[in-house]
Amino acid sequence: MSLYFGRAAAENEVHEDPERFLASYLDRYNLPQRVENHELFLLLGPKGSGKSASAWFVALTWERSLGQHALFHKYVDFDELNRTETPLASLDKKLVSADIAYLTDSAWRLFIGIRLLESLADDPLSGVNVDGRAQKLLAGLRDAGLASNDYPKVLRRVREKRGIAGLGSYLGASATSTETDSLSAAQIAEAVMKLVADDQTPNRHLLSIDGLDKAITQNDAYWQTLAALIRVGDQINRQLARTRHAYVMIMCRSDVFRRVAFADGPKIAADSSETIEWAAEASKPQDVELWAYVAKKANITTGELFAYLPRAVRVGDSGGIATDEYMLQFTRYTPRDMSVLFRQLQRTGGNEVIQGSTVRSAADQFARKHLLQEILAEATGLLPQSVIDRIPSVLSSLKHTFSRERFEKAIADAGIADKITASELGEYLFLQGAIGNYRPDEGYVQFYHRRDAYTYSARGPWILHTGLTYALNVPWSGR
Repeated sequence: MSLYFGRAAAENEVHEDPERFLASYLDRYNLPQRVENHELFLLLGPKGSGKSASAWFVALTWERSLGQHALFHKYVDFDELNRTETPLASLDKKLVSADIAYLTDSAWRLFIGIRLLESLADDPLSGVNVDGRAQKLLAGLRDAGLASNDYPKVLRRVREKRGIAGLGSYLGASATSTETDSLSAAQIAEAVMKLVADDQTPNRHLLSIDGLDKAITQNDAYWQTLAALIRVGDQINRQLARTRHAYVMIMCRSDVFRRVAFADGPKIAADSSETIEWAAEASKPQDVELWAYVAKKANITTGELFAYLPRAVRVGDSGGIATDEYMLQFTRYTPRDMSVLFRQLQRTGGNEVIQGSTVRSAADQFARKHLLQEILAEATGLLPQSVIDRIPSVLSSLKHTFSRERFEKAIADAGIADKITASELGEYLFLQGAIGNYRPDEGYVQFYHRRDAYTYSARGPWILHTGLTYALNVPWSGR
């Protein structure tokens, strides 16, 4: 199979061949037009569902229609920033609390406003580019450390009012010294956003904020910080609604958004967001839209895609499982998993005719090399490293279906019972799609990646993901 099936990371696809990325992107939601009209700013969906790819698609679509010179795109990925800056997960109640939520909001408004102001300053047709007052304000913000990509650092400076007072002199010659010295972070942030919104440029400026995929269950400060970001993002999107030059997009995992509790959350979800879903609960495996995604990447029809695959995969003494159903069982129903699985199928089969044994081998390699490793990698910063190191040991000592008692014993046998409870580790594995709720009396399974409205059943029993069952050589038990 000498077809293209995409990459695991959208940014790699864009860097490798932006034109091919554009041509092979499946736009199911008319995103470029809706973002342009300020109809939405928030993209929700499970990890790996294509939120990052959507942001790049919007940017590249605009670039193609307007010209490369006319698009200024800033992409802030907090997962990438974690390597060099303070991670959002480090925030605690010393910096974030409900009593001083206005400071968290002000810091986010400054953070977003400064990113857009910097973008406009790089635009030769922008008024900011030639406005001496705006240039001095931007320089003052940088000198004060408020233009940092490190949001926790910005929040800390806002709380301590470091550098804030001296910035007032850039906001109006008529202000007296006393007035300018008493300006708050909220007033500075509002002044920055006013400069952005009032600017006149025919070019377009897009700020994409990504990397909000950490489902950190025990850190209330983290949830309050994300709530503030989304709340401020909505306010800024409405402020910019009358413009055609400045835009904000925020990508957030759907379960993370549901955990973020604030009054306007449901309204924002209904009016200004899109949830990227892939119809995982379709009655027939071939009706799952992920096949259309793969076919679009390969520049073929879904019929041609299925023609490349054998009709069934033989498993044990059974007559076989339909190939589409078999392959889906190894994934978490995301474009990322499908791209990696088909690339593995290419490496395994080469240019030979694909047989059922080829599919089995490729699926096994995918589960061991990608699925298990990604679940472990996603735990970084969420679970103690000693727990992450023992997850394979815990899972491999289970059976395909297992009770809470057996799970607790596996955790104790792995020597991490003092580090994490069965409920805590089970919830993490459930949200990552590694285990699902299992109802033995009904033979009913609830995997989070098949319908992200499912909630974790802390009592058990549970069922291990099929791919992990193969990857870890876990014994099958009766369902």
